[in-house]
Amino acid sequence: MTQVLQTLQVTFFALSTLTLLVIGIVILRRAVSIVDRRWFLAVLIPLLLANTLSIMSENGQLHLDWRTWLILAADVILIIGAIWLSRGFQVYGLDSQQVEQILADSLHAQGFSVSARSAEKQDLWGRTKNARLLTAVKAERTHLFWVTSLFNEVLVRPERSPDANLFRRVLPALHAEPVPYDFKAHAVGVLYIILALVFALLSWIFFFEPRFILIE
Repeated sequence: MTQVLQTLQVTFFALSTLTLLVIGIVILRRAVSIVDRRWFLAVLIPLLLANTLSIMSENGQLHLDWRTWLILAADVILIIGAIWLSRGFQVYGLDSQQVEQILADSLHAQGFSVSARSAEKQDLWGRTKNARLLTAVKAERTHLFWVTSLFNEVLVRPERSPDANLFRRVLPALHAEPVPYDFKAHAVGVLYIILALVFALLSWIFFFEPRFILIE
């Protein structure tokens, strides 16, 4: 049982590490890079599962007590919150005005009537951010897109699942925008790669216990 639990934990850590590495590479490899925020669930959820397994295991066996059930409940709440927060797409290589214009033009080409206005978007902590709200209407169906920017990252957050599906149809137009590659706009990709390497190192130290030889 001990070997099975350790294998599962290693697998969970490896999945988180690999996901961070892939996100970093995706951000760095193209002039315009787009990351679906749901990818980060593949980082958080395996870490929560690995942590829960380590708490539930004792002497190679699984045990359940009130503390374990409390941690499981907390994990479920965190996962639900993460799923809600992970809606949207991060765009690198374009500024918010470019993203807004390409989104509006692409929706116009698909027969939508598009309007945009400045608005305030409130986050989970009650803080408000300046944003642009795009409204697309077609056949009495309304789609909403929030566009905000922070440093070199533009966040497009569709209001609902149908809005997200519509935005995915715009991704080719965003990728095809002829802009020069600007490393500064993608530098955060290096941070994700470094974080992946740190995760890999910590996993090696924790699970495989390498012996360091001190030479006097």
